[in-house]
Amino acid sequence: MVMLLALGISQALFYFIFRAEQMRSLREVRREEFLARTASVVRLVNTVGPEQHPEILGAANTPVVRFWFTTAPIEDPMAWQNEGRNKMLEPPRPPAAADLPPQADAKWDKEHVEERPETASARLMHLEDWNGFGLQMPVGPNLWLQGVYAKPASTGPPWYYHLSMGISAVLLTLGAVMLVRRVGRPLERLAEAAEKVGRGEEMAPLPEEGADDIRHTTAAFNRMQERLRRFVQDRTQMVAAMSHDLRTPITSMRLRAEFISDADTREKIIATLDEMKAIAESTLAFAREEATTEPTRNVDLNALLESLCDDLAGLGWEVTFVPGERTPWRCRPDALRRAVRNVVENSVRYGQRAKMALEIRGQRALILIDDEGPGIPEEERERVFNPFVRLESSRNRSTGGVGLGLSIARTIIRSHGGDITLANRAGGGLRVSIELPND
Repeated sequence: MVMLLALGISQALFYFIFRAEQMRSLREVRREEFLARTASVVRLVNTVGPEQHPEILGAANTPVVRFWFTTAPIEDPMAWQNEGRNKMLEPPRPPAAADLPPQADAKWDKEHVEERPETASARLMHLEDWNGFGLQMPVGPNLWLQGVYAKPASTGPPWYYHLSMGISAVLLTLGAVMLVRRVGRPLERLAEAAEKVGRGEEMAPLPEEGADDIRHTTAAFNRMQERLRRFVQDRTQMVAAMSHDLRTPITSMRLRAEFISDADTREKIIATLDEMKAIAESTLAFAREEATTEPTRNVDLNALLESLCDDLAGLGWEVTFVPGERTPWRCRPDALRRAVRNVVENSVRYGQRAKMALEIRGQRALILIDDEGPGIPEEERERVFNPFVRLESSRNRSTGGVGLGLSIARTIIRSHGGDITLANRAGGGLRVSIELPND
């Protein structure tokens, strides 16, 4: 559209410039033609008797040029225009009367044409709106030759101008479409790949094709994707090594704790070591979840959530689901199931029971999980998503986990391009809102 607009503006400017130059050149040609015809009439008038003057004027007149005699000059330009207009409207083939409007600014100019002595005494009037001229000059005692030239021009460009404009627009459009497709396809692939990588999906390196800038950008994206993959793998391996290295001293300390004679002290140390082991294993699971390679595929989101609630209800938890219609959705189902399970476990643990519902809003899905617990203060709602944060003050694992459930859940949901938010319900309890995009 920008290129077509530029074409239209350039063609319009070219037309007006060309038209102005054309009109100037044609005016000079018509002026010379008019003066040459007038000089011929003057020569004939000067060589024949007065009785033949009407025949000379009749032969010299054309549809665009008219001559006549007066006994005196017509000094008033408007009076001359009225008479000249009447002469032009006489047959044969007169122009339209509207093409000969009066021109108040017209005036007589003295002409000096050295190469034509016959018209050296002529006075010329430029009639812009008539696209012509008016002329008067003496040709004898009490005899003045009057002449008018009027050839109204067309008001618009000719048909072939519109044809050339259309052909140029079609050719430019075809070239622009080819150019845009050449640039747009790699950019579209790059945008889709960036979106998928942002959601944690595995992507094969993109083909480096297109314009130079596009190829360089694609190559940089491929390098970035490879560096991100290596970074996540290195971090996972490091955390796995730490977990493995911690497991041996923790086991050794637990064996030694078994020989402590004081029962209370022995139980406390063993409980602390068990908690350390659980934290190490949970940390490893958290890191592995961020480095997941599960493929993305289409599933029935409504059926996935309903089966999860059924499984949890089968374990004796008070979990209910409001069933809806079949809802095809693109996601990583195992990871999404784990995220929702973590949220439901949290709701049941602190709110006795959980009620889940699914709402579809255009290209976004909203999973709502309500409980009947005490809720969470507003200033604490973001902090609970941090790793190892538990609002319950004790570190007793019987009253909760190690504080990674919501962190893992948010990591998974955000890797899908969505988010989790918390809000206290008006009637009491907490509402967890999980929003997922489907684009």
